[in-house]
Amino acid sequence: MARKVATKSPSVRMLRQAKGPRARFYTADGVDELFAIVTALTSEVSTLHERVRTLEELLAKAKVLRADAVEAHEPSEMSLQARLEAREALIERVFQVLDGLVSPAQQR
Repeated sequence: MARKVATKSPSVRMLRQAKGPRARFYTADGVDELFAIVTALTSEVSTLHERVRTLEELLAKAKVLRADAVEAHEPSEMSLQARLEAREALIERVFQVLDGLVSPAQQR
C-alpha cells in the first residue's frame, strides 16, 4: 500500500513572529543573541551575494554594461537616500534580537 505524502497548501501562511520565550543554548549572557545576529547577517550576505552574482552574469551575457561600470558609478542623491533607508532597515532587522535586552538607562 502506497503512503500518502502531506503537501503544503499554497494558501497556508507561516507567521513571521516567533511566539513564546527565546530558546537559550549558552549560559553566558549575550552569546545566544550574538549567535542570532551572526546567523541573520550570514543569511543576508548569502542572499545578496547570490542576487548580485546572478545580475552580474545576466548583464555580462547581455553585454549591457562595461566591465568597470559598477566601480565608476556615482549614485544620485535620491539613490543615496534610498540606500541609507535600506541600510537602516537591515540594521534594525539584524539587531532586533537585542530589543528589550538593554534598559533605557543603559542606552544613554
